Amino acid sequence: MDMVITPEPHFIPGYTGHCPEYRYREGKTYGKLTHKLLIDPCTKHAPELIVTTPMQPLLFDYPTEKEIKTLENREKFVDAIYKHPLKPGYGGYIPKMGCKLGKRYMSAATAGIAEHEALLGLVRCVQRSLKHGSLLEGGEGVFEPKLKERMMPMTAYRGPLIPVTPRARGVKIETCRIKEEKIPYSKFTVPHFMEEDNEEKFVVNGYSGHIPMAMTRFGQSSKQLSHGALTDFVNNYRHRKSDEWCPLEAAGVASSCPNSTQFVIYHQSVGMIPNYAGHVPGEAYSFGRTYGNATVNAKRWFALHKD
Repeated sequence: MDMVITPEPHFIPGYTGHCPEYRYREGKTYGKLTHKLLIDPCTKHAPELIVTTPMQPLLFDYPTEKEIKTLENREKFVDAIYKHPLKPGYGGYIPKMGCKLGKRYMSAATAGIAEHEALLGLVRCVQRSLKHGSLLEGGEGVFEPKLKERMMPMTAYRGPLIPVTPRARGVKIETCRIKEEKIPYSKFTVPHFMEEDNEEKFVVNGYSGHIPMAMTRFGQSSKQLSHGALTDFVNNYRHRKSDEWCPLEAAGVASSCPNSTQFVIYHQSVGMIPNYAGHVPGEAYSFGRTYGNATVNAKRWFALHKD
């Protein structure tokens, strides 16, 4: 029976890890030889056991509660696209996810967004500190200064200041706490009636709704095209409101009406664009010509068949 059963402890045959002094021994099976090496006091063993662990490994639950709380707090103050739980299959950009390895999709995405939000919080904190210090030194801003701010000496010059007297050591630098502010522009803000010089006055890519006065614009990027179309729409709206709808109450409002020729559908010298899905008079009865040539001056069909 001793010839068949290998005593414990021993390494299982097929184990590819390191066994101390195994290369210098021979003449026995792998199990018997490793058994002798493991119980031999003269063999130099590792300080910790390799075959068995002294305790169960710690199991971490990803994503952590801190990361989940960061995403939930973010949804209260910004127009959040990333919401917990993040489902696999999302093809958009997720910040800091490329450096998260060995985790499931939801865990890696949540950890990346939480790390990115913490970095943005530090940036916002520094920006508020610089803005607040500029207001204090320049005397601008309408607010009641705090007690510590009233005790600071008033100067006629701007910082940064160099502490040259022991008095500056008494000023305590407080830890900057993140003030959670709601971003004024979100997906619920309509860009149509924003100011013309507002950088946010455009329609984002992927919008499938109607953009007024955008049909006749070509050769521009989506941002430039939608910005110009919305500007023309607002100018036309204000012009008609002042002259046609309510001429007595809002007369004299300075605005520019778009050129009426840009609203012509059937041009006399130019044909329609291929794949135009609208109605073209007489196009169904025209043969032997391209779509563009057949739709030049389409209104002439009414003159020929008015009787």
